[in-house]
Amino acid sequence: METGNQDIQPPNANLDPPIVIEDGPPHLCYQFDQRRLGNKGEHLFAPPMQPVWNTMYYALALKGRGSPVHHPDPAQEHHIYYRRAGYSIGDVILLGDRGNFDFHFNTCAPADSPLNAPPEEIPEGFSPLFPQLDPTNVYEYSAFKGHTVLEGKSVRKFQHRGYSPGAIYDAMAEEKATLTLPDGVTSRDVIDVSCFRKYIAANAIAWYKFVNEVGFRRAINGDLRLVVGWDHCTSWSRDTKSLMTIQVPETETASGEPSVRYGITTDASGPGSTSLKLTRGDDPSEEGTIYSNQCVFVRTLNISVNDEIWFKLAEDFRPFIDLNPNRRPLPPGKPFTWNQKTMEVHPANGINALLLKMKPHAKFAITHDNDWISVLKDEDPCLPTAEEFLSRILEVYDVCEEDDVVYLEYKPQILYRRFLTHEHHTSLTLPLWQPITIAVGAVGYLSKVDGKFVTLFNARAPWDATPLGIRLLPVIRTKIVQTVHKQKTMKGKALHRISALLGLGRSQPQRSFTFPLTVGEKAAHLWTGTTRHRRLQKEDFAMGWFKDHIEKIVKDYGADHDIRKEDLVLVTGTLDTNEYALFVSACHREGSVNFDVNPDSRIGQPWGTFSPLNSGQFTSKVSQYGGPWETVLASCLESTT
Repeated sequence: METGNQDIQPPNANLDPPIVIEDGPPHLCYQFDQRRLGNKGEHLFAPPMQPVWNTMYYALALKGRGSPVHHPDPAQEHHIYYRRAGYSIGDVILLGDRGNFDFHFNTCAPADSPLNAPPEEIPEGFSPLFPQLDPTNVYEYSAFKGHTVLEGKSVRKFQHRGYSPGAIYDAMAEEKATLTLPDGVTSRDVIDVSCFRKYIAANAIAWYKFVNEVGFRRAINGDLRLVVGWDHCTSWSRDTKSLMTIQVPETETASGEPSVRYGITTDASGPGSTSLKLTRGDDPSEEGTIYSNQCVFVRTLNISVNDEIWFKLAEDFRPFIDLNPNRRPLPPGKPFTWNQKTMEVHPANGINALLLKMKPHAKFAITHDNDWISVLKDEDPCLPTAEEFLSRILEVYDVCEEDDVVYLEYKPQILYRRFLTHEHHTSLTLPLWQPITIAVGAVGYLSKVDGKFVTLFNARAPWDATPLGIRLLPVIRTKIVQTVHKQKTMKGKALHRISALLGLGRSQPQRSFTFPLTVGEKAAHLWTGTTRHRRLQKEDFAMGWFKDHIEKIVKDYGADHDIRKEDLVLVTGTLDTNEYALFVSACHREGSVNFDVNPDSRIGQPWGTFSPLNSGQFTSKVSQYGGPWETVLASCLESTT
């Protein structure tokens, strides 16, 4: 099973075993009743223990909405206006070991706001986010409309310790959770979360000191989170089921079966009538009001500090550990651990720790839940390990470091390939974020580093293919055809009238283009001037050739280029131009982006410029005026074609 202990020791130090500080059970656990299933394993090991919160989290986190909230109803100790609104964007929280949403304060509300914590429960010297969060930087929508039933299932393997020294038993946990939303949900998300990064970096250390030394929460590194998205509803119900199976020798069980099983079922719903009554209060105008304040999922920015900072924070916490009069004082300088009072299974904790190892000079790691959500796969049986998450993340994200913070940003070439749509020939299915000259007949692959196409050789060029012993594509049977498309033109009404008066029949090339941007959706756009489409007249012979030779190509090139069969393509068509504009955006507000062709471009200057009409994070590439012809789109045969 997973442990809740956090080792605290100086970085790169070899020290004696740490002292473990315990204050009773680290979390509320539900023992699985073995007697219901008739198996006996008491003499081999203690029954497995797990909070029902973990059961729900493992199952519903796979639904891709962030962290499922075990107690969606705001706690009654909060201000009545906060309870009516529900958990909010800007909340600094811990996700507690008993499934509670441990709200501390809100970074977007003034200290004296009823939507914030009481003044005595806010860190000394607190000041809210500045500049304030722009309301237009928050997107409201409905992730689930009307009556919705979400069913999550997780199947994961673990090892269970036995009583005998060194005894380890293979085990499997099957967790199921069903969340019913009678009226769907209302969802809100911050569109561009970069506005929080510097603010978090400036305050993270003080926040960790506050929750531990003042709140005595025993948070560990990675537990601090700032809410940037949520799903609220008016009512909900939830069922969870968990079955744990531990493999044992058949001779060791009373039933003679090769396993011992433990199971538990729980259910909950909300809000209750008492909660509604207290939330309405004594205000007659609130009589009968139904609040959309039940938070079933939350999406957060997850905050970790480097080992050096964390060791100092732990040392500062040492006197507070020693306050217990029933415990011997800790020896000065002795490393120690504590049993955390926060949830153990959040994916970001492990991801952040690995990112800080990749960027040893960074002081903070700040990641968004969407970073790990975006790499979940439908076929995942359970939440991947931190190492597997990071491996997937590095395929689609760049690891960035700025102002002592390590964070993740989508690789533009990945977004561009996934989301580009265009009006050119439908066979051109490979967009190139790094335009480069590619010949029809090229055999190659896309670089995993920068997305640039790497040509290994050209199957139609004797000087490239012959040394490999690979039969050439006969030129006579793989004729190349070429089509040239002039730059698109547009006649405005005024221009059309002027042309008619002057007796001119020509239309003028369009010099300005507008692309729509839809909030909540990724965007990728391409505009070109005159293009040249070159392609094989027939692909059937090329397809057979590729299938016949792909194994030899992988054998000859695979090791040197770190490529596999599925990475290789045979280029059967290209779209070339010396006038192009590429645009990609991972997050933006509702609106549009303009591209304007420079009317007085000179050799070496950009062909044009993009001018977004609203803020957001975007990347663009524009060719130079008078530059070389390069390939922007390609059609390819793949090994699976």
